[in-house]
Amino acid sequence: MRKFFGKFVSVTLAAAVIAMFALSSDDKWCSRVDKAFDESVLGSFLNESKAGYGRYATGLPGQAASVLADSGENGENGENGGNGENSGNGGNGGTEQDIGQTADTASTHRDYEETDKISDGISVEGVYACGRLTGIYEQTEGVLVVNTTEVTDEDGKKVNPADKKVQCGDYILSVNGRTVADKEELSEAVNDIMKEYDERHEDESNEDKSTVNIKFLRGGEKMSADITPVRMDDGRYYMGIWVKDDLAGIGTITYYTMDGRFGALGHGIGDGTQSGNLLYANSGDLYSMKLTKIKKGKAGAPGEIGGVVYFGKKSHIGTLDCNSNLGIYGQLDSDELSEYAAEDTYYPVAGKDEIHTGSAQMISELSGKLEKYNLEITNIDKKATDTNKGMELKVTDDRLIELSGGIVQGTSGSPIIQDGKIIGAVTHVFVDDPTGGYGICIDEML
Repeated sequence: MRKFFGKFVSVTLAAAVIAMFALSSDDKWCSRVDKAFDESVLGSFLNESKAGYGRYATGLPGQAASVLADSGENGENGENGGNGENSGNGGNGGTEQDIGQTADTASTHRDYEETDKISDGISVEGVYACGRLTGIYEQTEGVLVVNTTEVTDEDGKKVNPADKKVQCGDYILSVNGRTVADKEELSEAVNDIMKEYDERHEDESNEDKSTVNIKFLRGGEKMSADITPVRMDDGRYYMGIWVKDDLAGIGTITYYTMDGRFGALGHGIGDGTQSGNLLYANSGDLYSMKLTKIKKGKAGAPGEIGGVVYFGKKSHIGTLDCNSNLGIYGQLDSDELSEYAAEDTYYPVAGKDEIHTGSAQMISELSGKLEKYNLEITNIDKKATDTNKGMELKVTDDRLIELSGGIVQGTSGSPIIQDGKIIGAVTHVFVDDPTGGYGICIDEML
């Protein structure tokens, strides 16, 4: 299991998608429900004296998730990038790109042990059904490569220094042996090294170029590459690599146990790149959030929720320790556990054989308070190759349809109840019909 550690310290962070649309060749009209977006590069965060500060997060429309690449502080010709922070080696502005994201990559499933298990499954005997919306923050392990790009040197020549040396989905760990944990450290390391080189060779007339050696992870394997940074007309050096170091957004807590272990989303958090991999992270936390808008879904355009996620010690809800293709997992803070358990219902866990077609309910906080909404389980696939689609469902509750049009982006993880037991969580919405979607069976998620 990958361990998360460290605390969140940066105030201006990269725009990022927390979970992507799941679009596959055999299911073109199905998308992941939870696709939250942080717009801090657009200046849309709030200052809160007591709760730290807030960042606006929302679901985005369309059939593929959209990720806003970090804008280079000194970039030129940026399109849709806003006035973002320095990506460390950014280049000429940020661009918005569509990414079809899946999460059927290697799982980093938790190794949490539970003694009470049902037959033929890995589920606990019972859990509290939650349904609360939460802000989710994760910091990457190393600096994530989003893409490589051309940069223009101080002589006006266009160069792509990192082309075919690093690729989308790599995690940069160090530069010339100097460990880098975020974009700023990466930028500082490259420029410090190149400045030292310039000072040593300022009287030399040869045209030898200094290279830097970067070590990075690709698919869990450590690799290295030599890159020759380019000096741009701002006097700084760039490797032509779009990078990011965190993800933030909105999701739904599905369940928690008596000792506060929780599961959420019902699917993994992707890295927000074209690689389609799960995010490799070293820290993760849950924070309180305030719902500010609901955009109703309609055929061809899934709905979305928007809200402000508050960061700070007083807003902290829990800690993440695992990101897997079945969900995200961690530990609720003791105060939240006591508060939640006083209000929520403890349900027995249903095995796959107990789930049947027919009426069910989902629990959600979309109205501003926890409520149950009527669903119909229309199909069950006990041998589904995609475990996130173990059952097909249909919203039948007029209240939810009036409120949001049905299932909306940002509600992945909403628990599903049938016959007095928790049977699963909502994971997808049909793009052509927002009242329909998929869910994961609870014994898979546990």
